[in-house]
Amino acid sequence: MELRLATRTFGPGAFAIMADGVDDGADIALVASDPATVLRVRAGHPGTPIAVEPDTAAQAGACVRAGADLIVGDAFAEVAASTGAALACSSPERATGVRPDGLLVASADLVGTARLADAGLAALTDEPEQAVMAVHAWLGARVFRTHDVHGTRQVLDMVASINGSRTPAVARRGLA
Repeated sequence: MELRLATRTFGPGAFAIMADGVDDGADIALVASDPATVLRVRAGHPGTPIAVEPDTAAQAGACVRAGADLIVGDAFAEVAASTGAALACSSPERATGVRPDGLLVASADLVGTARLADAGLAALTDEPEQAVMAVHAWLGARVFRTHDVHGTRQVLDMVASINGSRTPAVARRGLA
């Protein structure tokens, strides 16, 4: 199943990077759960999916009305369902009423990532080790939360080149 955030669609084999704030190379901007901040980011970056980690349902609703696309947290499924926003949560069972193409499930381990991908669900990981992140990508994770956008992009591009969903940046043969 595709993951749809704002004007972007991430299908199976497509990787997205979530970073704190708006960062060059990141696909999703995680910003402060403040409607004024969301409005400012939306005005400056109209096509960038915006994620928030609110403290309350009222705050989540206000951020979505201001332009947030993704709510992070198990407690906000009702807000996501009623507004059409996407939801990142710990389990698909916690996402009652959330649109299927707006569900992102956090995975803490490789087995969980494989299970989520096999079930057709979009998996989110925030693994700090790039080698382990590469294995999550290989197993089907789609969204990677990181502080190292450039390094993560290199890892994900490498995985995509190996699995054939992207051509290698440089192809050399006979390097003897």
